[in-house]
Amino acid sequence: MNLLESRVLWSYDHELKAKTAFHHLAAQFSGIPPIHDHSGVLFVTERGLTIKGDADLVISLTDIEEIYLGFDEIYPRNFIKNFGVFSEPLRILSVSRFSKTTVYLFLDYNFFGFAKNQTLFNLLQEVLS
Repeated sequence: MNLLESRVLWSYDHELKAKTAFHHLAAQFSGIPPIHDHSGVLFVTERGLTIKGDADLVISLTDIEEIYLGFDEIYPRNFIKNFGVFSEPLRILSVSRFSKTTVYLFLDYNFFGFAKNQTLFNLLQEVLS
């Protein structure tokens, strides 16, 4: 059973580190979504998060080490239109036996610059506690 299903724009931290000044400038134009590398549909279940799209991703709830809603040195305010007045990225850090992964997500981002990241943040806080 899905606890949540949503459209998602997302990137790995290493992809965001490679962005140039052009990307920073382009993000400020109307109609441009937040800087991201992948898109798809996010499914949240009792076991974890699954993204199906141009690149697939699976994160087990037991592997999630940190969730953070807000901007940081990897995803600064100038990566999104209006400098993030209406939405902030959701960062998920997961650690498995073989790797450490950090992803940044925007759920159901719309033309006006709003996203539903707070919904996922609250859900993850609830299921992880």
